[in-house]
Amino acid sequence: MSGGDHTLVDDRGGVRRLAFVGLAGGLIGVGICRFAYTPLVPVMVGEGWITAAEAGYLGAVNFAGYFLGAATAWWSALRLGTGRAVRLNLLLCLASLAAAALPWGYHWLALWRFVAGYGGAVLIVLVGPAVLTLTAATHWGVITGMIFTGVGLGVAASGTVVPLLAGLGASAAWSGLALAALVLAAMMHAFWREPSEAGLVPPSDGPPARLGLPAVLLCLSYAALAVGIAPHSVFWVDYLARGLDLGIAVGGVHWTVIGLLAATTPFVAGRAADRFGFGRTLVAAMLLSTAAVLFPVLVRAPDLQIVSSVLFGLTMPSTVALFAGRAGEIGGRYGQRRLWWLMTFYFALSQAGGFYGLSALFELMQVHLPLFGLAGAVLAAGTVAALPVWSGGLRRD
Repeated sequence: MSGGDHTLVDDRGGVRRLAFVGLAGGLIGVGICRFAYTPLVPVMVGEGWITAAEAGYLGAVNFAGYFLGAATAWWSALRLGTGRAVRLNLLLCLASLAAAALPWGYHWLALWRFVAGYGGAVLIVLVGPAVLTLTAATHWGVITGMIFTGVGLGVAASGTVVPLLAGLGASAAWSGLALAALVLAAMMHAFWREPSEAGLVPPSDGPPARLGLPAVLLCLSYAALAVGIAPHSVFWVDYLARGLDLGIAVGGVHWTVIGLLAATTPFVAGRAADRFGFGRTLVAAMLLSTAAVLFPVLVRAPDLQIVSSVLFGLTMPSTVALFAGRAGEIGGRYGQRRLWWLMTFYFALSQAGGFYGLSALFELMQVHLPLFGLAGAVLAAGTVAALPVWSGGLRRD
């Protein structure tokens, strides 16, 4: 990944190339290294690679790696420079996918699932803000939309493309994912432009980074989103299949709808943010997210639950994209990279706590709806914290 001048990109071709870098980073880091694992679990269990219980532990190991990557990404960029840190963690992601194709048992897979989580988190923390730093502010909505379109593509692929690969066997599927990631990484390398390290450490004569009360409230709102999306992320298909007795096939259809919408709506959300501002667009998305989570609590009719799936697909990961852009508005060009790192760290921490807490609550109560009610209340509080009134008038500089 080569360097170059740090003139802001404002031409259509340059913006497209940087948008692809963001999309590929999100697709490799989270879409492939995180979401592609789930549909491969029954194949690996069926082929005797791991047990069903070990599959659950591997998911936890991957999340532990993601948490550590989110915690240390800023330090990595400071020590190595953004380009080197991104390149190193791309290699870690590629190695983790290739190594997973070897049927060498649980401990081997645990090592590489941890590496996949770590490398993916560093990519999601560093790539997006680096691309925004290089892009004229008028294109921030498009850029953030493309970054999280990559994440959404991973969600969609987890329910569509990856199962087709899984039909060839676990080794072939992991090898195919590694090859796809290699192609994406090569194109990232070709299109990469090294961001100014002023995005990490502001120059003494540059504008100060705005990391006061608005930044704290944005972190809290983002942490609320992490808790709020947990019930749908973990329990939604189970609620449809067993709680409403609709069956696993119907649950799978709902998840596919969520995935397809998640792959297509972040770009639309980014366009809306360019037109209406990230603050107002983010609040609208948070309101829709709250409605998605509270819908099954307020409306019990099984046939109408598709409304909740559609709303959830429309806003996840679109809302995450809007948070990334809002970090740019609040942090400014010299503070958004540090603010996004803080937000990602607290998101990972809150997501871990939310998943554990809601799982414990479900184990205690053995019913689903209180989980959605609690998460909806947290999302409502996060919406209030995200209101633009707390930050006053902001300009993208």
